[in-house]
Amino acid sequence: MVSLNIGEAADWPHWRGPNRDGVAPGVALPEKWPADPPKEKWKAFVGLGFSGPAIVGNRIYILGRVDKDERCLAFDADTGKELWKVEYPEPFTAPDPTAGKGPNSTPTVDGDRVYMLGLGGMLHCLDAANGKVLWKHDCMKEYWGVKKGILGDEWHPPCGASASPLVDGQNVLIPIGGAKAGAFTAFDRKTGDIVWKALDDRSSYASPTIASPGGVKQIVGFTGTRMVGLRYSNRELLWDVPFKARFEQTIISPVVWKDLVIVAGEAKPTTAIRVKESSGKVTHETAWTSDDLKSYLTTPVIFQDHLLGFDMRTSRLACLNAETGETAWTSPRVPGKYHSLVLAGNVVMCLNSEGELTVFEASPKEYKEVVKWTLAEKGTWAHLALAGNRLYVKGKENLYSYELPK
Repeated sequence: MVSLNIGEAADWPHWRGPNRDGVAPGVALPEKWPADPPKEKWKAFVGLGFSGPAIVGNRIYILGRVDKDERCLAFDADTGKELWKVEYPEPFTAPDPTAGKGPNSTPTVDGDRVYMLGLGGMLHCLDAANGKVLWKHDCMKEYWGVKKGILGDEWHPPCGASASPLVDGQNVLIPIGGAKAGAFTAFDRKTGDIVWKALDDRSSYASPTIASPGGVKQIVGFTGTRMVGLRYSNRELLWDVPFKARFEQTIISPVVWKDLVIVAGEAKPTTAIRVKESSGKVTHETAWTSDDLKSYLTTPVIFQDHLLGFDMRTSRLACLNAETGETAWTSPRVPGKYHSLVLAGNVVMCLNSEGELTVFEASPKEYKEVVKWTLAEKGTWAHLALAGNRLYVKGKENLYSYELPK
């Protein structure tokens, strides 16, 4: 997995940035934020879906859908020119029309390769330079379709695969789901062969992470029904916390801070699980819960020992002390049902589903707005990406590039 120290200039190679934590290091921020939004540098047609862009060097990778076909795309980051395209038919449609036609997963760039997961489970490993298919799996045909239930297929999320691949050394980790491939699956990055699988649960919409809460290296992530910690060395289940959500909507990526795993989603109180290790035994307990932050889709970010998220009931941003769960502040009402949060230097950028970007100070003391811009057309449910001084926003069908003023 790409990992950079905060403060270094960085690409945006996968879900939620260089370290998958919603932090954009090395961004060239303006000294004075103008009231008027920057003009779009370019826009490029992608198609439907909520896939966020991945940016490495002068290339952008993203997924989209046009009619009955999904497409994997690469664009020139300077001009928006399409460089290559891989298309394939995708018959899967979500039972809930409000979920969209997908795809929702953000690509992961790994050196000369890029991994892309479609809504119906088409997993591609492509040559990042030219789009050549190096290997692929049709998860619907190979791993799913065995067990049916009231929500449809019992092994993948009801509204389709949405998790973003996680590269770990020579493996690519993806929550596939079910007994054939496991709720967490590691594929060999070169061959696409399954290296290991863990748990038989239905998979989650959420993307897992690798961290060391309690000083024990673990794979931490949602299945369709619970949050789990698996020992990194052998995938042994170390701990789990049930998370029963309507239609098994485990969507938000876990936030790991020190020895806490912070869990949120489906209008439940945000919960911090403290993981401990003593004499080789790993235990867990609830450290705190917060009714002031009941999220649904928005993964929180951490800054200055505080947790920032979006409360879906009140439509307000909420800032909590990460150690205690106490509320530091809440914002005025913020439009939109989805919000992506990016910490950049001394500010937080919040892009809502109305295409409105709010920039405010990264302060644990108060909510202080810096500027508010309208950037993309209504329907922006993909995660904001930020690389250098450029903002990338996926609208309903188009990808937009904006350049921050110097």
